[in-house]
Amino acid sequence: MFFCLTLPAWVSMKPFEYHFQVRFQDLDPAGILFFARLFDHVHDAYAALLADVGFSVKTILETGEYLVPLVHAEADYLHPMRLDDPVRVTVIAQTSGNSSLSFSYTFYKDSTCCATAKTTHVFIDGHSRKPVSAPEMLLRKLGLPSS
Repeated sequence: MFFCLTLPAWVSMKPFEYHFQVRFQDLDPAGILFFARLFDHVHDAYAALLADVGFSVKTILETGEYLVPLVHAEADYLHPMRLDDPVRVTVIAQTSGNSSLSFSYTFYKDSTCCATAKTTHVFIDGHSRKPVSAPEMLLRKLGLPSS
């Protein structure tokens, strides 16, 4: 379970921020953000973070050097997000194994914490299809220790 608290001391990177506005197509019949749509915004924040550090999803796909499949996703919903609400998502990266990175997401509406999520992605060699360490350049840009 995730809580919206201050960052732990071990976090060395400044949280990345991603912003969006809740759209009509994001809503469930009750008029709040549909639970599965949260993961659309999680992925958008993840892709924006990677692009910000020069490691875009497009580049990953075009080069074929790495595959970075999602192997775990979870979320906790704490407060409703409604149509046209402006939402700020903070993203923190952390190492979670020899070949994987985890990302923690916190969704805010003004100062209210609305949801938290976590994803874990594994780096796989694009040719051998075997797990490999995350690229050193990416780890450096994310402020993470190298393997």
